[in-house]
Amino acid sequence: MTYDARQVANWFVNRAGRDGKTLSLMSLLKLTYISHGWHLETRNMPLFSNRIEAWQYGPVVPEVYRDFRKQGINVSAPVNSVPDASFTEQDEDFLEQIYKIYGSLAAFQLSDITHVPGGPWHIATKTGGYYAPITDDLIKQHYVLKRAEAKKHIANA
Repeated sequence: MTYDARQVANWFVNRAGRDGKTLSLMSLLKLTYISHGWHLETRNMPLFSNRIEAWQYGPVVPEVYRDFRKQGINVSAPVNSVPDASFTEQDEDFLEQIYKIYGSLAAFQLSDITHVPGGPWHIATKTGGYYAPITDDLIKQHYVLKRAEAKKHIANA
């Protein structure tokens, strides 16, 4: 199932809240993007259909930025601009895995992860400048490569 990126972002806000945490807007943007990338790689389909753009500090879904920015630098509540999502059990488990792996990283660590040379953000900014679209094909290629690199690293360990 494909969601709205704000529904995915709401999931992360609510999940962090269960841990008594708030997320910075930058962390929320990166968690939403990273979950989309891994979803493209593992499920061969987008997690959400919103446009992703290459902004100065990494990939951004403009609707997520616009709707959550009203709360300031830290996000403590979901937005009401989209209906509540009924995530499938499989998607809930998937998002939980992303949160467990990436949810405790600092905002700039998440930003660094999305700024790697040769990655989707880097390619988009080099070919189209800031605010250029980052396509699902480009994102998927990157995450397929990340999986292959991880497998290679494990095999050599």
